[in-house]
Amino acid sequence: MKNNFFYLKVCRCCGNNKLIKIIDLGEQPLANNLKDKLYQKDNYYPLKVNYCSVCHNCQLSICVNPKILFNKYLYLSSVSKTFKDHFNNASKKYIKFLKLKKNSLIIDIGSNDGVGLLPFKNLGFKNIIGVEPAKNLAKLSNRKGIKTFNDYLNKKMVSKIKKKADLVLASNVFAHSNNLKDMAKDMLNLLSEDGTLIIEVQYLLDMIKSNTFDNIYHEHFNYWSLTSLSNFFKRLNVTIFKVEKIKTHSGSLRIYVSKKKKIKIQKNIYSFLSREKKFGLNKILTYRKFASQIYKSKKNFIKNLKKIYKKKGKLIFFGAPAKASTVLNYYGISKQIKFIVEDNPLKQNKF
Repeated sequence: MKNNFFYLKVCRCCGNNKLIKIIDLGEQPLANNLKDKLYQKDNYYPLKVNYCSVCHNCQLSICVNPKILFNKYLYLSSVSKTFKDHFNNASKKYIKFLKLKKNSLIIDIGSNDGVGLLPFKNLGFKNIIGVEPAKNLAKLSNRKGIKTFNDYLNKKMVSKIKKKADLVLASNVFAHSNNLKDMAKDMLNLLSEDGTLIIEVQYLLDMIKSNTFDNIYHEHFNYWSLTSLSNFFKRLNVTIFKVEKIKTHSGSLRIYVSKKKKIKIQKNIYSFLSREKKFGLNKILTYRKFASQIYKSKKNFIKNLKKIYKKKGKLIFFGAPAKASTVLNYYGISKQIKFIVEDNPLKQNKF
């Protein structure tokens, strides 16, 4: 099993080797690798989060082999109407804000089943390309008429795309890589000098405020704030010039990145950074309190569950997202559940 993961003892953003453990959710299975049989053998991996006091990055203590995580993936973005609406609205916004033309090249990294590119296709954009490592999802995307490379983003992949892109998208994928610097450089190499890189990530501040610790699982190598993102991209000599708060995943950030040396930075960036500092994302005490919140939630849930069972109640879950795996395993809930209702066909009849 040790060949499937390794411990990361330095900050992947700045190289600091004095990381501080802030959250420990125990040994857990991989969240999206559901089983075909009830007693099928599974591997468990440490699920711990470390904090870097230098650049304020938060990351998992280990890295699981990406091929185990992503080569066959059970998460379908298009199953969710919320996500379809989100990307439909986003495409119209990008077209207007960036003044994109019908012949503009748009590339989506980690394109899943094509959910982020399909709105552009439906609006008549011809030059759209997806990059997706999961074979089953790349196949689905190609069936929709979206040219999709079944591969991980790397230098070889970049060389296959001859033209420079006007827009590169990375939605909910910039937390899914250990080699963040290489990934960022590859995305920037795909981009024209006037192009824009737009990244969506789950927002660490919201995760702490709402106690949605279930967003922590092995696919999410990193947990981002605007502070840590700004520190990261400054080291690559590029600029985050615009930021938006979006509703996906219980609160996310959307950042706009440019290679231009002179570009107007929107004022709300400074407001975000100020808010994060006031909240305490640069202080270890904030993360200690978060860990305490997580422990209390476990205690309360188990207490309430016992009350339900005294009344001979049944526990039925609606939805089997990856985050459910984190909660159920951390709380130690299994046999108490009668069944789970899930609309993603790839997860149905699994355990």
